[in-house]
Amino acid sequence: MEVSASDVQGRAQVSRLAAIDPKAALKLADTITHAWYRCQSITAAAEQFHGKEQLAALSKAFAAAKEQSEPNRVVTVASWPVGALAKVNPQLAGEWATELVSIADTEPHSLRRAHALQALAFNTSPYPEVLGLVTPALAVALLAGRGPRIDRVIRDTFELVRSTHPYLLRDLALHHKANQQQQKLLTSLSDASI
Repeated sequence: MEVSASDVQGRAQVSRLAAIDPKAALKLADTITHAWYRCQSITAAAEQFHGKEQLAALSKAFAAAKEQSEPNRVVTVASWPVGALAKVNPQLAGEWATELVSIADTEPHSLRRAHALQALAFNTSPYPEVLGLVTPALAVALLAGRGPRIDRVIRDTFELVRSTHPYLLRDLALHHKANQQQQKLLTSLSDASI
């Protein structure tokens, strides 16, 4: 499905309206046609609710994310409601993250898989119990690919992996292209005695 101007405008309107009138924002978010923009918008509105109302809205956002046809897009946009849920219910967020890791595993392209898991890792990074469910799969995706874009994701997520699974760092650092940036990664390992 193509993104329309109304999808983009709707998301912007929801963002502005959410803090003022979350119920109106949620109602508007429900009208957004494109699942990606609807998921983000519902999440923005949901963050203003509490309790069962918030959980219902985040569940709706998660369902919208799963309407995407490509695994990497599902995981990337679903990382928004998972991150929001982790603030209030880490256990359920962990279940959703586990489901998303399984979806990411179906993505045949290692860079796309790595990018999707990177988004999920960033959105869950304040919550180690949820992040820890993501970083091993992220490392596997990174080790399955090669090239400057994989190297960049290794550098960008190195500290996230360190926070949950430091034993994976040496393999990631050695997988990075041999250059000055790789040397910094390796030096950080010896500095931390990993």
